[in-house]
Amino acid sequence: MENITEYSSNSWDSVLDCEDLSNNGLYILFVGYIVPLLSPKVRNYGRELLSHFKNAGKVAGNIVSVTEYGFEKIQDLSNNEEMAQFIQKVCDKKKIDVTLSEIKELSWRFSGDTDNGKKESIQQTWKCLINNLNALRSRP
Repeated sequence: MENITEYSSNSWDSVLDCEDLSNNGLYILFVGYIVPLLSPKVRNYGRELLSHFKNAGKVAGNIVSVTEYGFEKIQDLSNNEEMAQFIQKVCDKKKIDVTLSEIKELSWRFSGDTDNGKKESIQQTWKCLINNLNALRSRP
């Protein structure tokens, strides 16, 4: 019986052929279907799905995940207070120092709330929110 510690690197080369591995159907399945599932967008969706189950389907600015999916759920509420809570949560996670008045001003531009017809309904994108927050971060 051969001892496993006696295998040289040449022995492993004959056991594992990289060309056979890359032509294997499992390799193609993994690279073509499994790896894309690990993309940031899919991970964010999974985070939001987990948050949804964890909070029994409740949607509020302080409980949804800090992702584009969470942002869209809050935006669907058209509630400025919930959007302000969500923006505060984003700022806390990204360590952006903002004042309450800056958060309130930003929330009106993203919530879609009209304050009973007193304001225009504005709903901007997640990317726009992140750009606005980064601009606040880099201010003097």
